[in-house]
Amino acid sequence: MSPEIFIALLLPILLVLVVIILIEVRRLRLQLQNKPGDNNDQLFHQIEAYHYIRDRLDLKQGIPFTTHWSASPDFLKIIANHCLDNRPAMIMECSSGATSLVLARCCQLNHSGNVFSLEDGEDYAERSRQELARYDLQGHGQVVHAPLQPQHLYGQTWQWYSVEQLPQQSIDMLVIDGPSGFVQNLSRYPALPLLFDQLADDCVIFLDDAARDDEQAIVQRWLEEYPQLQHQYINTERGCSVLRLQR
Repeated sequence: MSPEIFIALLLPILLVLVVIILIEVRRLRLQLQNKPGDNNDQLFHQIEAYHYIRDRLDLKQGIPFTTHWSASPDFLKIIANHCLDNRPAMIMECSSGATSLVLARCCQLNHSGNVFSLEDGEDYAERSRQELARYDLQGHGQVVHAPLQPQHLYGQTWQWYSVEQLPQQSIDMLVIDGPSGFVQNLSRYPALPLLFDQLADDCVIFLDDAARDDEQAIVQRWLEEYPQLQHQYINTERGCSVLRLQR
């Protein structure tokens, strides 16, 4: 086959490929233009929330933050404002990290209250303790290594934090950001059945990652099992469910 014939046969194919590429580029461009909650807007919102927390809490040495393992700044802002406005005496936290630091600092500013954090990862527990120590907040926050253990609830076995070290006092604020979703289906469900009897009459519960299907199913199950709960969903980056106990 001569080069001229080969080029003549190849040109239509190349033209078709170019047209397909241009159509796909235009489709993607329109998709990005019409996408609600543009990525740049979301990034700006998170940066704004981060600076709000840092400035209001005077955390000048910064807040430990990673996109995969830390609560989003907008969630931190919600729990910080609640803690500062309502001055809970006892805050229970499922998981630890930036939330532990923020809540302990709020308690310090309130001149009252303590945070008790359950952490199944020993390395994460130690890192959270180091962050508390960096700001001299050990007197307002305690992070305990609580490995996941079988917990039997309603004929099912769940992997959840060991409860041997739980303080025996009523819980005014409960923050649920663990265990991780990959541990099991509805991984964070056991928190309420296991802690419900310790919740103060006006306890407020904050569930992070509430936009996920598992967390939505958990909330629905809690609402069915505990009619005393009132639910509010806040459209944060990852979703936040706020449940208020009205006994």
